[in-house]
Amino acid sequence: LKQYEEGIRDTNARKNRVGTFMEGLIEKLLQNIYGLNNSEYMSQGSPQKVKELWNIVLPVDKASRVPDFLIYKNSKLFWIETNFYSGPGSKLKSTCGEYKSLFNFCKNHDVEFVWITDGEGWKTTLRPLRETFINNDYIFNISMVKDGILEDLWS
Repeated sequence: LKQYEEGIRDTNARKNRVGTFMEGLIEKLLQNIYGLNNSEYMSQGSPQKVKELWNIVLPVDKASRVPDFLIYKNSKLFWIETNFYSGPGSKLKSTCGEYKSLFNFCKNHDVEFVWITDGEGWKTTLRPLRETFINNDYIFNISMVKDGILEDLWS
């Protein structure tokens, strides 16, 4: 049991490191490629922060949900989630379903939902990704973000 618990802690720590790395990478791209500054975006945006900075009420579907990034450009609010999957697993499938629902929730509240995801894990989980791709307007990978695709959203 002790080895099992240590294995879970190691796996969770690795997932947290990969998630933190992905968020850091996207934040650098937002700053360096898109030239966003602190008045145009925030990471880990709470409804209170959004209200203070932009005087907008951020709709939330779950009390504990905090977007990875929020961008406010040209009077439009963009909710961005980021994920990197280094291997296959049930998390990819559940995230696809969750982000289909979150897209619909955001759309109903006049917020644009953007999912930036990448990794080898998608090669084995194409069906859930395809279903989400059909439903959601904006799903991008790191290469697309580096190539400037986000600029098309708010220009």
